[in-house]
Amino acid sequence: MRHCRAARPAAFPEASPGELLVQIATDWFYRLPALRLAEAEAQAQAQARHGARAYVYEFAWPSPAFEGTLGACHVLDVPFVFDNPADPAFTPLLGDFPPQAIADSMHAAWVSFATTGDPGRPAYREPHRTVRRFADAPATDHDPRGSLRTLWDGLR
Repeated sequence: MRHCRAARPAAFPEASPGELLVQIATDWFYRLPALRLAEAEAQAQAQARHGARAYVYEFAWPSPAFEGTLGACHVLDVPFVFDNPADPAFTPLLGDFPPQAIADSMHAAWVSFATTGDPGRPAYREPHRTVRRFADAPATDHDPRGSLRTLWDGLR
């Protein structure tokens, strides 16, 4: 576990101790369970050959609400998925001007997945572990923070 403590500050050199704790909690409660589920689905596909695919995305737009302290918190992506971030009911969570471009991109991917089974990016599987990042600067990455993912091997 000592290597986990050393790797976090190296990966996030500007982070405060509290921000490092948030990164660890995010991995433990959200990121790693989602990745392990996607890995299990990819393994089942390889073994069963029945066409199941898993897709992974990361919502990385930090809300400006509450002076930015929420970051890209849990459930913040929901108004973007349903293409309604401008709904006044979400203003307390998203701030006054949430980026419509992120909602357009996320909603299109979800609609495509719901109608065709394909969100418009490669499935999550080895060796690439493709992850779609929804943020001001969207990207499709291969195994983002892979070195941190492997720190949890055997633990989570």
